[in-house]
Amino acid sequence: MEERRRNLLKKLEGFFQEDEDIEEVSLFEAKELNTPMDMVRALVTGYGPKLMDILAEFSFLPLGGEDEVWYFTSILTILTEIPPEAVPAVSGAIAKLNFYLPYGNFALSTDGEMLIYRSVAALRSDHDDQILYDDIELSADTALLIAESYTGLLSDVAEGSLLLDDFVAMLPQ
Repeated sequence: MEERRRNLLKKLEGFFQEDEDIEEVSLFEAKELNTPMDMVRALVTGYGPKLMDILAEFSFLPLGGEDEVWYFTSILTILTEIPPEAVPAVSGAIAKLNFYLPYGNFALSTDGEMLIYRSVAALRSDHDDQILYDDIELSADTALLIAESYTGLLSDVAEGSLLLDDFVAMLPQ
């Protein structure tokens, strides 16, 4: 089972290697990372309206009883140094924004310094590999596209150039 998931991640690595907005992409095996799962990491450049560099990580969550359902996760590290005084405004912005997102969610690290976007797709492991690959590629692309729409605004909130009330006013009613 691990080899099958690793092969799917290798295919995703190849897909991202062909993307001109990705500077670096690598598949890391669990033993290299000292984690329970393999992971594709990609440095996405020129991301969003502010042309930011973000780290994207894609893996299968290592949950027990994974015979029938696999959970494919996308984690995008958007900001790594949020000023402490901006944490309440950023927290408020992501709390309001997450209500409207069709897929995934934004979150802050426990120390409040890092903003991420995270999504998880449930996949049926009994599907053939091409169907599974198509689903993980769609999931990864969707995560990148949805998060990109809001990274500039959330960055503005973190920088203090966009007030929380103004951010909220921009959301759908």
